[in-house]
Amino acid sequence: MPTNSTPKAPSSFSRKGFSFDRVFKYFFASNAGLTIVILLLIIGFLLKEGLGFFPGYQRELQIYRITGMEYIDISRKNLTSHEQLTSVMNRAYFAEINGLADRELQRSTESSAMVSHIDDFTASARDQYFETIEDANPAPALIESAKQKYAALLPLAMKELPLTPHLSAAERQQIIDAILARPIDNEDTPELVNQLASEYATVRAKFATPLEPMRASIDEFEALGADLSARVSEMSSKVQVIKAELNTADIIERDRKTLLAAADSAKTPEERARLMAEAQTAIGTVPDTATPLKELLSGNEAGQEMHRSMHEKISAWSNNVNVALTQPEAQRLYQVVGKTLPVFLNELSATPQALAAWDAEKPVKLGTAIFSFLTGKDWITGGEWQDFYGILPLFIGSLMIAVVALILAVPAGIGAAIYTNQFASEREQKIIKPVIEFIQAIPSVVLGFIGIFVLGNALRELSISPSLSWFPGFPMDERLNIFTAGCLLALMSIPTIFSLAEDAINNVPGVYSEASEALGASKLQTTFRVVVPAAFSGILAAILLGFGRVIGETMVVLLVAGNRIKIPDFSAGIGAFFQPAHTMTGIIAQELGEVPLGSVHYRALFVVGILLFTIVLGINALAHRFTRNMKH
Repeated sequence: MPTNSTPKAPSSFSRKGFSFDRVFKYFFASNAGLTIVILLLIIGFLLKEGLGFFPGYQRELQIYRITGMEYIDISRKNLTSHEQLTSVMNRAYFAEINGLADRELQRSTESSAMVSHIDDFTASARDQYFETIEDANPAPALIESAKQKYAALLPLAMKELPLTPHLSAAERQQIIDAILARPIDNEDTPELVNQLASEYATVRAKFATPLEPMRASIDEFEALGADLSARVSEMSSKVQVIKAELNTADIIERDRKTLLAAADSAKTPEERARLMAEAQTAIGTVPDTATPLKELLSGNEAGQEMHRSMHEKISAWSNNVNVALTQPEAQRLYQVVGKTLPVFLNELSATPQALAAWDAEKPVKLGTAIFSFLTGKDWITGGEWQDFYGILPLFIGSLMIAVVALILAVPAGIGAAIYTNQFASEREQKIIKPVIEFIQAIPSVVLGFIGIFVLGNALRELSISPSLSWFPGFPMDERLNIFTAGCLLALMSIPTIFSLAEDAINNVPGVYSEASEALGASKLQTTFRVVVPAAFSGILAAILLGFGRVIGETMVVLLVAGNRIKIPDFSAGIGAFFQPAHTMTGIIAQELGEVPLGSVHYRALFVVGILLFTIVLGINALAHRFTRNMKH
């Protein structure tokens, strides 16, 4: 049936070639393009700030060499090794004595901890009391107020007394009664506490007597490094003056170049002339390094002979060492000495040749700075001697924490995903999924506090249990360590692994399960022989993204990992995971706000950021590849 309606005339908006569909298309395309541009700007900023590090570090290494500091460090390295060996032997000596006197040590420590806890808890009242009575005219009201405050704090302190498993109930009560009976102005230690300390000292002296040959041997070994220590100290004081002068000259030269650059961009001839004049006056004198270096090397022969003599004496000393230890920790430490001593002797024997071959004029190449950064075992900044930027301890710390986190998170996250998707009822799914995903809503700084005050203390208390003394790394020296940080990061990564793994399992076509069950397979067989293998690529992608989540976390590791920039002692075996460490993310967060803008240290942190960015990008790319394979 014909109609009289006529088509609506196109609007001026449409006549110009636009439509609402096209506008929205351009809008979303511009957002995507803006995201790419921002990413490129971030990468460009990182590269601009970071790549300037290597020329600056190259210059620092040049100064390190031409001043003779590198030459001194050849001997300083041996001195440090000698001091570390002495420290380990001393630790073994005291571990043997304290192990034999462990019961008395624990009893004395626990009783002292009770008194210290009470004193710390009531310190504010005591301080108020003593400050008041020291006045020329003490106010009675203030004295009485301090006494009342002290009386009120005592019962509160008693509720939080530390545990004393090595003290009997009667002994614990005796100490509590003695503390309660003390007036506010009495700071004497309870008699039983002094008695327990005396018993420990007596038993300790008893067990130290058979170890006198060991004590004398350690003291003899320590004395063998006295001459080297004096030589290194004498040489160090000379070269530090030269280094300070060179650093000052470099600063003046940088200022001069800045003035010249400003003069080139000056808007007026007068301003350019002024800047050029300032640049001309900023020319500094290059310090003389040849004369002090010649004086330093004049004792080269004496230094070589000193190392040969030290090698002979320590070799003779090592032949007479025969120590029979009974305590596991002491035995472990002396095993470390036994393994390390031959390495130290080899270093001593090679030192004379290294001193003779050292060349101050050998150039420091840019590749040397790059290699030193990537393989360096020291991250030392702001020191009086020399700054070193080695990424290795930070990378190993990040990797070990990530390993602990994944070992805990992968079974929990994937197991929860399999159960939720394959076995849980609809009601259980409605409870499990929101609860696990809610963990992501907990701020990382809150988890850090939990790690410090709850998890760290709990693990520390657990580690000192006598029944667990056989476990490597127990008792833990520090409550904040790799394992504590790994536990918290595991909790943070479980939601990521769970959600992605559950999605991967859910994306497996239902016909797979139906076919398996039609062939007579049980639900359990179908899940683990059909569904999980089919979703393996997606599950692996979930694990990789969980790893990326862990490796990029900052706040938790900064608060809980212990922040010790040192490669863990792997001779302790599994115990290495109970040692403090630092991470790449933690070092950036800790130091970036305090370094001078544009300094070598500042740029080094950006290089760490570039490396971290590359690692996470690689992990995400690998996870994306597995996800794509799963779809195919």
